[in-house]
Amino acid sequence: ILVASTFAHSPARRIAPRGLVELMVPLGVLIYAGTGVASFLFGGNYLDYGVLLHGPIHGHHLGIFLVEIGVAVTVSGTMVALFYAFVERGR
Repeated sequence: ILVASTFAHSPARRIAPRGLVELMVPLGVLIYAGTGVASFLFGGNYLDYGVLLHGPIHGHHLGIFLVEIGVAVTVSGTMVALFYAFVERGR
């Protein structure tokens, strides 16, 4: 969004093409949900991060990090997709 605001819309499209942006939203959800399923498969409850690594503290660190990555990917993909929609609306 910053690149498109500073320069133009086309350099931003080269950095983050529409296909990539549309892939980011479900990918982030998959990372978030996959973290919960992984902890479920390792014997814990859904999003019980303590079972992800050798110790509960390390598991919590990894689980929280993976969930935050999933949320960041989803939110950034959604924001860029909305930005592209608004920019293309005027054309």
